[in-house]
Amino acid sequence: TNGVVIALMTPVVNALVTKAMCTSSGFIAGFFFPPDLDLGAPTSQSNHGEIFYSIVADPSGTLSCAHSTAGVKSIAPGTFVHEFQHMINFAQHRLILKRTASEEGWLDEGLSKYAEELAGRSYLQQGDTATFSQYAFNDVDDAYKYLSATGGSPLLIEFDQGTLADVGASWLFMRYLVDQFGNSLPGKLDQTTLVGAANVAAQTGQTFTTTVTRWALANWVSDLPSFMTPPELSYTSWHFRTRTFASLHQQDSTDFPLPYPLVPATSPGSAVNLSGTLQSGSGFYGRALQGPGAQAFTLLFNGSSPSVFTAVVPRLNVIRIR
Repeated sequence: TNGVVIALMTPVVNALVTKAMCTSSGFIAGFFFPPDLDLGAPTSQSNHGEIFYSIVADPSGTLSCAHSTAGVKSIAPGTFVHEFQHMINFAQHRLILKRTASEEGWLDEGLSKYAEELAGRSYLQQGDTATFSQYAFNDVDDAYKYLSATGGSPLLIEFDQGTLADVGASWLFMRYLVDQFGNSLPGKLDQTTLVGAANVAAQTGQTFTTTVTRWALANWVSDLPSFMTPPELSYTSWHFRTRTFASLHQQDSTDFPLPYPLVPATSPGSAVNLSGTLQSGSGFYGRALQGPGAQAFTLLFNGSSPSVFTAVVPRLNVIRIR
């Protein structure tokens, strides 16, 4: 709106959470405030410019939990890139293209998490793997949290109110889409009046059901040993199973207890029994071990009431890996 983006470091951001909240559930490192782009709003409600608000160093913890200068320097760049994407996305949808609705939370978060990774990759071109890791680590850590318990986290969060595992799902889905449809896809998703699943379908040329189904399968079969993974079920920019998570497990088995966090429940085909709440866009994984010549079996969906599937249609994705 005024030709510049202002980075404002203010103790107000620190004070948004108490010390107790900071210890139990984390803190807010920074944010973008959409009304700041509304030039028609009164100055009591808008600063009339593109502004990124960040925490300040507070080593003594006088405002909330303590933040060292080095700590703020470490987290501020990634947070800025993350919020900058939110700013661009909001401006494209609401101000430039005049749409009445902003992008849905899950896709907006996925794009912002991808922006963090993309910023880090610019350092890889210079051979600076340490700075790349600084930008990308949170993405990978969130993805590990999601894959550790996919049944507990939805992909389709309406607003940016999800857990780190939910955000991990958003990044994994966006990472899969870019691997499949190219580096120009994020820009297309930003510069449109469409939102959510309709946006993804329009920019990829495939139904959302197709992309989300293939993504779910890719989370298990990409880089799966002794399996010829189809290209459409693969991550190409990361080797989570054979390299990334295995390396993190070797370095820190406390925070990354498994070489690969997704461990499907395993049973004979006739004994498959999965229960829980189906989360939107996500689900549970199970391996049915069916021997040669074994009798056929039938899988049934049961709900808590006869009408449970009238508004929600469960999806069963099956792939043979042996």
